Amino acid sequence: MSDIAQQPWFWPAVIVSVGLPLTLIGLTELYNALVRRGSRAAPIVAMVRNYVVPVAGVLVLLSQPGAWQGSGTWPKVVWTVFGLLVIVVTINAVNHLVFHRAEKGSWRDRFPTIFSDLIRFVFIVVGIALLFWWVWGADVAGVFAALGITSIVVGLALQNAVGSIVSGLFLIFEAPFELGDWIEMGSTRGQIVEVNWRAVHLETGNGTIVVPTAELAGGTFTNLSRNPEPYAATMAFEFGSDDPPGRVRELLVAVARDIPLIAAGPEPTAKTLGGSRYEVAIPLRTPGDRDAVADAFATRLWYAARRADLHLDGDLTDEWRTPSRLQDALRQIAPALSLAPGDTDTLAAHTRLERYCAGESLLRPGVVPVETRFILAGSVVLGISTDDDGFVQVGVLGVDDPVGLTALSRTHTISRAVATTEVDVLVVPVGVLDDIVRAHPVVAREMVRESDNRVRQAAAALQAVGRQLPRGRAVVG
Repeated sequence: MSDIAQQPWFWPAVIVSVGLPLTLIGLTELYNALVRRGSRAAPIVAMVRNYVVPVAGVLVLLSQPGAWQGSGTWPKVVWTVFGLLVIVVTINAVNHLVFHRAEKGSWRDRFPTIFSDLIRFVFIVVGIALLFWWVWGADVAGVFAALGITSIVVGLALQNAVGSIVSGLFLIFEAPFELGDWIEMGSTRGQIVEVNWRAVHLETGNGTIVVPTAELAGGTFTNLSRNPEPYAATMAFEFGSDDPPGRVRELLVAVARDIPLIAAGPEPTAKTLGGSRYEVAIPLRTPGDRDAVADAFATRLWYAARRADLHLDGDLTDEWRTPSRLQDALRQIAPALSLAPGDTDTLAAHTRLERYCAGESLLRPGVVPVETRFILAGSVVLGISTDDDGFVQVGVLGVDDPVGLTALSRTHTISRAVATTEVDVLVVPVGVLDDIVRAHPVVAREMVRESDNRVRQAAAALQAVGRQLPRGRAVVG
């Protein structure tokens, strides 16, 4: 037995016969564990188990003195196969550890695929060259010289292109933005929907703009999403020189505050630029809402300025609010207020006409109206706002219907009235209503009846969505 143990092939044979099965069993258990976890390292372990370890066992046996007679070509072949397998496994393992396991947003996660493929190709060429030099004694100096010359030629030919790619790559590594951010570059503003090694894709709302990363790296841009405060859309307007600046700024803020897309928390602000020019800043939920908010604000401001007797763009005329149209409006609602034909002339001095655009609020919850508005044209939706910024519709008001019934009872309303189309209304102050009610008590009874009817409609609408009217006296205007 001692003579066998002293043979040069004994211990290698023991290592292969005992160590090889144990190693294969261990790798199999590791592979199964990685598969259960869904790890991308499982194929690498399978390659080591199925190819590298068995070839290594054969190599151990063939490398012993006297194990192969002749020129020794087959051991070199096995060494070559083993070396190739080691190169493949090593490259895949490094790729998995460096890139596949990279944290989201890290430089490894943003590393362009084309560059990682290029690096792997260079490693494979260099590894094969060194393998043939070590096993077969090949002269690989020419290979490295060819690689160097090729690199110089390709670099000179693609100098501009490579320079752009590298500058863009540095920009990606710096990470001044990420997917979903809004950036502004000159007159271009959009949301980043894709970032790769060559370009950044911006969704502008009117299509996708592809901006080369080199252009971003060589220029300046603003990341609108990195501001700790909500993005604010700024707009400038001009009013009449005789309009009081304080009233103008109050109007700008009031109109901006009623825009649905503004951010919660920060309040809109307005300032005087000089002369009769003013600027309003509206905080938005997202920069993508800027165009929609600007359109809605400019439209609503035109109507609000007319109602407030302020002169947007210096316009001093209003050909819509004429005495004849006011008389026509009073005659239209005269039956609802039990007015005699001669009463309309008296009321003309105390009432006025107003117009609202679609989306504007004629009545807001939590306020005591001081005026009642009678719809002359258009339609208004009456509803109740919920705590989660929802809106439960109670009903739709049309021509001759009043808005702001609680003015007569001096009580808060829980409802909101929003114009669904352009709406013309006749505004009757509560003092005028008091005089009409004293002269015609039937008007008060009709308004109370209509208010009770709206409360019943509100209770039914809220019950349909699993809600209830607030406790206490619920008044729907």
